[in-house]
Amino acid sequence: MLGTTIGNYAGINSVQLNPSAMLGSKQWLDIQLIGLDVSLQNNYMYLAKEEFVIWDIFKPGFVLPSHEEEYGTEVRNFYRYDNSNLKQFYLSLRINGPGAMVIWKDHAFGIHSAVRSESSIRKLPYDLANFLYLGLNYKPQHNINYSSDKRFGITQMTWFEVGVSYAYKFYGKGFNRLDAGLSVRKLFGLTALYSMIDNMDYMVLDDSTLQVNNITANYGFSLPIDYTSNSVGTNTDPLIAGGGWGFDLGVTYTRLKRSHQLQYIDRLCEQHYEDYLYRIGVALIDIGGVRFKHRAGTYAIDNRSALWENLTQFDFQTVDQLMDTISYKFYGDPDATYVDDKFTLWLPSALSVQFDYHYQNNWYVNAALIFPFQLSKVSLARPALLAVTPRYESRWFDASIPISLYNWNQMRMGLAFRFYLLTIGTEKLGPFLGFSNFNGMDLYVSIKIPLEKGVCGRRMSGSCPAYDNFKPTKL
Repeated sequence: MLGTTIGNYAGINSVQLNPSAMLGSKQWLDIQLIGLDVSLQNNYMYLAKEEFVIWDIFKPGFVLPSHEEEYGTEVRNFYRYDNSNLKQFYLSLRINGPGAMVIWKDHAFGIHSAVRSESSIRKLPYDLANFLYLGLNYKPQHNINYSSDKRFGITQMTWFEVGVSYAYKFYGKGFNRLDAGLSVRKLFGLTALYSMIDNMDYMVLDDSTLQVNNITANYGFSLPIDYTSNSVGTNTDPLIAGGGWGFDLGVTYTRLKRSHQLQYIDRLCEQHYEDYLYRIGVALIDIGGVRFKHRAGTYAIDNRSALWENLTQFDFQTVDQLMDTISYKFYGDPDATYVDDKFTLWLPSALSVQFDYHYQNNWYVNAALIFPFQLSKVSLARPALLAVTPRYESRWFDASIPISLYNWNQMRMGLAFRFYLLTIGTEKLGPFLGFSNFNGMDLYVSIKIPLEKGVCGRRMSGSCPAYDNFKPTKL
């Protein structure tokens, strides 16, 4: 997303990192038509670069490469990273709908809309990852007692949001300027699920028997189906299963190249752009959550054990049947695990820090930090990101090369271009060129209409009309 959210032509998209960044735009008006951002990453499975490049999917008759597993008789598409590291998975989809930003002197106003979906698996023990992917017939792990006392889990939520943003220049004197901004978004929850396991001690005895010595877990969901039949119908109404609010707030300090001047203008397009030496921004983003009340259920297993025989033969027909069976296995009661019919799933909150340096002419260097934190254990998660992005920037064309450290353990390099209305880019270039194994991807596209400051139709506004029309009176 860096190619669409940093820089002086980011416009309304800049609020995704810091709502106060709007005031630094070179546009006085920015109209978002549509945008798309897809990000996928995991550290458990991959497609070998010798066998697969993303562009292969466009070839006639394409099929995913496959290979036989060393254990078992099944054919698999993916290879595994065979190590004991905790496993992580992250999938983010964001579709930006219509939006706009307008600047009037010391004020900036924005409206925005988006459909978002976030899914993540955090700190999954490698042994569980193997059983989930390869099945209980993974013999090398049979009759071994595995234990984990560190919380791991899965979260997923899909929602759409509409919001407004406001930024204000509250200090401007000499070569210094300070801006502050706030975004408020109404959230409409569509689907959600979570499972948090605080501790688990277990053993797989054979290809169909699971012995759980101890487990403490909480889980819940709100899905667009009828839990008694697994069908989509009238019982799944309403479509919106929950609601909530999201907030972003931030500040930006700008060190100007020239002393700050008040603006005297007749028209919005006559506003002048203030060039800078560097900018520093700090923001808290995605503060809030969605309260699910429709088709919602939460469950808990507290320090229980169970022996589950013939597990691979269990074929549940409905969600209710699955929940009842799990409860009966651990408590001898199909209703014992049920807790409540509502829950809150929190947004993927983060601290966002930006530094932008104007080297000379059209050349800039940006540094960005996304440091995630959780407001609750039932929260969506996002990966940490530390990036340095050199870029060339002009009215009609931008080019940038983000170099990033993803989740503190993976170096990535990307490439992004802006051709006036259109921006397209990636923060993970390797899979597109066949330089690295395919264990994830990143792609973003944005189409906007920008109207630049100081450009009014065919006339470039190089002077201040209020000053030009002013005639001093002799005393």
